[in-house]
Amino acid sequence: MRICHLVYAYFPADPRVRREVDALIAAGHEVNVICLRGDAEAVTESVEGIRVTRVPLQARRGGRVRYAFQYVLFFLLSSILLLGLHRRRRFQVVHVHSLPDFQVFCTWLLKLRHVRVILDLHEAFPEIVAARFHLESGSPLIRLAMVVERLSIQFADRVITVNDTIKDLLTERCRMTSEIVVVMNTPDNRVLRIGDVAALRARLRLNSDPAIVYVGGINPERDLGTLLRAVSMLHEHLRIQVVIAGYGDPEYIRSIRDLAAILPLANKVVFLPRIPPEEVLTHLALSSLGVVSYEENPLTQVAIPTKVFEYAAARRPMAIPRLRALMALFGDQAEAYDPGDATSLASAIERILGNPIRAAEVVEKASSILKKHSWQLMQARLLSLYSGLEEAAS
Repeated sequence: MRICHLVYAYFPADPRVRREVDALIAAGHEVNVICLRGDAEAVTESVEGIRVTRVPLQARRGGRVRYAFQYVLFFLLSSILLLGLHRRRRFQVVHVHSLPDFQVFCTWLLKLRHVRVILDLHEAFPEIVAARFHLESGSPLIRLAMVVERLSIQFADRVITVNDTIKDLLTERCRMTSEIVVVMNTPDNRVLRIGDVAALRARLRLNSDPAIVYVGGINPERDLGTLLRAVSMLHEHLRIQVVIAGYGDPEYIRSIRDLAAILPLANKVVFLPRIPPEEVLTHLALSSLGVVSYEENPLTQVAIPTKVFEYAAARRPMAIPRLRALMALFGDQAEAYDPGDATSLASAIERILGNPIRAAEVVEKASSILKKHSWQLMQARLLSLYSGLEEAAS
């Protein structure tokens, strides 16, 4: 099949889009991608057989006006590009990734020509609006987001989302009559490898003390401040080293650096830039435990970060916040703490480091969860959905 993936993100940097596209290429499909254009990226290029066309726009966090302007501008520019590419490629399927949900409507002319449309919901739109702008549940903007969400889902031929919590939420809220397919953000174990951990430890000048390594996006929702405060509380009897690697909100990164400078931490916090995907697991293997630090808001209640699966792949015991989706997936198969509560997190860290038997037990349980939700199974679901569309068209 001839397929176009359309995403308000960067490619090949977006790991979910990359995994899905790679699965389709391996299955023999022809794939084009329309995406944002980052610094020094080409307008058009071929990435391992994938034709990539980039919209001359970069995503910036900001207020409501900035978000609206960027979303609308991307919608208009990508719609024009999609029509132009369709004239040459004759797509059979357009796979639209949210956010924003209304991006799916850029396919309406193609849908009139019997092109099938998949909507891939990476987030729950009303929840992310509530979290980003700190809105109450009855806010007019949230009600508008719910209307957009429902219309977008009804417009699409097939709907995919990232976990069962969001699936259940959408099924109830949008009164779904067709099945939503869950394709979780689990890493592909076939490409995840642990490299030379000893050499990396020496390069980062880490000693034999316990370490907590975080690799990923750095923004307020990640609540890394609670992690630093928790480690600070333990500094008199547990000398824990902290490594924070990633990218994100520059203002928030500065605030975390400033906090690390004033807290009574036993060891200096090591800050690293963005880590290449192939090196993530090696860095996480340095960690004595995995701490998933998430603040509590409507978005994080229904989110499952890829980080939990990466820690499971690195076989590290985890401390997770008591949030709806995470608890539904892991339950007592990780040490739980109250989100935003540094004292509660410090206790969870102590329980893991002080009880090796319990730590080994939760590692095994987390590994079994990863196996049950492996990328190989998720990939099979994705390809099955595409096979159904192909059969329906023939």
